[in-house]
Amino acid sequence: MRLREALTDFTTRLRAARIDEAPLEAEVLLRHALGIDRRCYVLRLGEEVTPDDLEYARALLARRLRHEPLAYVTGQREFYGLLFTVTPDVLIPRPETELLVERALAHVTAWVGSRPPLVADIGTGSGCVAIAIARSTAHARIIGTDVSQGALAIAQLNARQLRVAGRLEWLQGDLLAPLPEPPDIVTANLPYIPSGEITELQPEIRAFEPIQALCAGEDGLALIRRLLEQAELRLTRGAVLLIEVAAGQAPAVADLARDLLPGAEIVIHRDLAGTGRCVEVVR
Repeated sequence: MRLREALTDFTTRLRAARIDEAPLEAEVLLRHALGIDRRCYVLRLGEEVTPDDLEYARALLARRLRHEPLAYVTGQREFYGLLFTVTPDVLIPRPETELLVERALAHVTAWVGSRPPLVADIGTGSGCVAIAIARSTAHARIIGTDVSQGALAIAQLNARQLRVAGRLEWLQGDLLAPLPEPPDIVTANLPYIPSGEITELQPEIRAFEPIQALCAGEDGLALIRRLLEQAELRLTRGAVLLIEVAAGQAPAVADLARDLLPGAEIVIHRDLAGTGRCVEVVR
């Protein structure tokens, strides 16, 4: 079978499974199976695919047809222009989370202290936020925390692969608790989906991504509420807290921050779609 014919076959089968962007996903699966970039892929469209390569590609396709996320099938996902390793131990990085990186970098740039700021990425998962910050600035000390040892192992792997391992520290524990000292800037992409909405999610999410990285109680704010409670005790004056939220949650999180951190300055930042996605709290 020629590569072009395999592309047509894969696209047809993905469409039949009601998978969005079937042509693109078919190409990604084939390129990953063949170990080639897009330029080489285009040049080889008229060539025959070896039986071994075709068998491997079809095995990947079978996994995707069962609605396993493409990022888990290929083991990779791009975030902030960087390629991260992902496994079912970690949430798949999403484009909207890049807003956390941008806001954190804005505060690092504006930092006027006598020492580099301490940035803490809470619930770091794959490490994508912490590593993207480390790759973008050398003027920060960065710590990532997570309750999952499996997630921290992936974060450490990504830090090594992206050549910033020496600039990050990884600590296991609950939210801010593992930090050795008060941080200056906190980023947090915590679980925020209400438990009653899990069954409504796409099968790629509800059946494959780690439930502990998705669900946060009846209102979806259980972890964010606990983070703000810890912040009341552990953050010093002037510290910045950047929290990613689901669509529609920003006002409720802002109200929580006002109750738990009286006098804090609160700004809601919107993503490219105009959705309130990041609640910024300055103590």
